[in-house]
Amino acid sequence: MKYGIDYRYLPKGADRTVDNTSYAKPVDVEVDETQFALIPVVGDFVEIQGEADFRNIAVLGKVRSRFFSYVLGYCYVTIVVEETDADWDRIKP
Repeated sequence: MKYGIDYRYLPKGADRTVDNTSYAKPVDVEVDETQFALIPVVGDFVEIQGEADFRNIAVLGKVRSRFFSYVLGYCYVTIVVEETDADWDRIKP
């Protein structure tokens, strides 16, 4: 089975997520059964740096939810990362 993992950012106070991946690459990470990928759980803190050619904003916050959609041998995973007031200097190693 292939897995497509897409991170969506939820800014503080917003009611909709921001998905700014490109049409050329609709998911952030894609793996199959021969590969390994860590999928954060609800409550984990996540940081993904922004990239000019792929994701133009950084995703930084706490995982609010995960959604798994299975279609014909493909699992599409949507992870919502919510902006937080956490002290990142205390969280980062």
